[in-house]
Amino acid sequence: MNNLFAAWLIFVLLRYAQSGSMNHANLGAFVCGLALCNQHTIVLFEIPIIAWVLWTQRHALRVKMLSKFTFYFTLGLLPYIYMPIVSTWNPQPGSWGDVTSVAGLFHHLRRGDYGTFRLFSSDRDTEPLSTRLVLYLNDAIGRQGGYLLGPLALVGVLNPPRRVRFEGFRWAVVCMYLFYLVVFHALSNMPLSEGLLYGVHMRFWQQPNIVLFVWGGVGLNAVLHRANEASGVLSRLGVVLSIACTVGQGVQWHHVGNQSQAWYIHNYAKALVDPLPRNALVFVNYDLQWTAIRYLQRCEGFRPDVTVLNLSMMTYKWFGTKHALYPSMSFPGDRLVPASNHQDGGFSLRDLVRVNIDKFPGGIYLGGQLNFPDPTFHDHFITVPYGLLDKFHPASKPVYKSLKKWHRQNAKRMAHVRAHLPVVPSNADYNDETWEWTVARDYHMKQLGVATFLLDETIKSDKANITWLAECTRPLEHSLRHEPRQFWSESLLKNLGLAYAYIVRSPDDFAPTDPDPFEPHVGQGVADKARYKDRASERMLEVWREWVGLPSAQSDPGYSAIADIVRKFTPAS
Repeated sequence: MNNLFAAWLIFVLLRYAQSGSMNHANLGAFVCGLALCNQHTIVLFEIPIIAWVLWTQRHALRVKMLSKFTFYFTLGLLPYIYMPIVSTWNPQPGSWGDVTSVAGLFHHLRRGDYGTFRLFSSDRDTEPLSTRLVLYLNDAIGRQGGYLLGPLALVGVLNPPRRVRFEGFRWAVVCMYLFYLVVFHALSNMPLSEGLLYGVHMRFWQQPNIVLFVWGGVGLNAVLHRANEASGVLSRLGVVLSIACTVGQGVQWHHVGNQSQAWYIHNYAKALVDPLPRNALVFVNYDLQWTAIRYLQRCEGFRPDVTVLNLSMMTYKWFGTKHALYPSMSFPGDRLVPASNHQDGGFSLRDLVRVNIDKFPGGIYLGGQLNFPDPTFHDHFITVPYGLLDKFHPASKPVYKSLKKWHRQNAKRMAHVRAHLPVVPSNADYNDETWEWTVARDYHMKQLGVATFLLDETIKSDKANITWLAECTRPLEHSLRHEPRQFWSESLLKNLGLAYAYIVRSPDDFAPTDPDPFEPHVGQGVADKARYKDRASERMLEVWREWVGLPSAQSDPGYSAIADIVRKFTPAS
């Protein structure tokens, strides 16, 4: 939609430059207001446009003309009136901000919760302006334009449009383009080292790319026109090459643009909530989970019995005005605050879970991470894997009566998850700049969480189940081999080695007729692949050698024992 408004603004600006008509100027003011209702970054186009239009009318500029511009601009902003009306007459759970007052509406419009001139709610240092501009140009000229866009756009800038009354039009567009690039990249504070945030940042490049491709089209037209004047054959060759380049770009990026079967996020949302008992309460802290579940509930009427709250939303003072939208819940204060920071009537997550855990017999669940580190929280509650979520459980009560029964129930839940999400997005089609990649990552991280929990509980049991231990190794191996390094902790190596160690020391063994319990790379140095314990022993030493070499491992209580095992079975060089 923002692309449509950006293109509309450029078109209206061109018509104004050609005609000088006040009708086009008034239409432009209206489009400026309407476009702001959709996305605020359009203002970085509007400021240079407004300045140039006022400059062209500087000799005729009067209060009456300014009043007309203001009127049409305000008329374009009228869709904003919908927000306070619907918030007053038909408030909905999950709505952001308190817009029932003028002050609240203004706070919302200026993005006061995030910071008016910030995209990301973080104060950490990020890449400088120069780095961001270089990344933009590399993407625009290389990936988006196939290295032809840059020269063609330059030709387009140097070829003035015909029949314009205001000769400065093209330079006004140049200023608009440069103003957006410099100001946006100076204000944007998203850390581009993280793939998903880089992907979000890239979406804001679509707006200036519209200008770039318009120039490219003008430049291509100029080149073909000159070729036609020189030679008809040369002109036809230019047309063929243009079509070939367009087709080539389409073929090269078809796998990215083809989303005809991309139901991953829809299926992921169903996999999140469908395994839950009726009337469960879910706290989420990931944008993807929040928006996907809300879509299912609001648009498809799927699992309306599940109460879903956004933990980040609960940290703002205006959340106190939303309590009545959740009649089945109790709130021990107005908003969520750190556990040691109960000023102004706030409440901690521990307080919130404590007063509601008996109100929701279906359980209280967590998607994502906690907003505030709270060392005392785990003195009262622990989190136990439950499908793709975690369930809050009182720390004073046992999690299960029988680990075998818990394992069976977990298998049923994961079968339910896989029924909705039979395959996860592949790395070949989706990189870490996409939300689909996040779906795959979250799925595998939850598998890792289940494996870690099951491994701990199996080791604690009187007799470790060798089949369960092998089951635990697969998600651990997947995370170690396929997840980006920043997403797995160094304890992963230790835990994986422990799983293999308990397999080796188990009095039980795998039956020769059983399918291979390990990944193919486990025990590559063992000739007989059916000697499962030998393979487990070899892999145990491999991962523990890597773990004891980490500086942080030396502070682990089990370091000395594991290091002794590694030294004992490592041949002297």
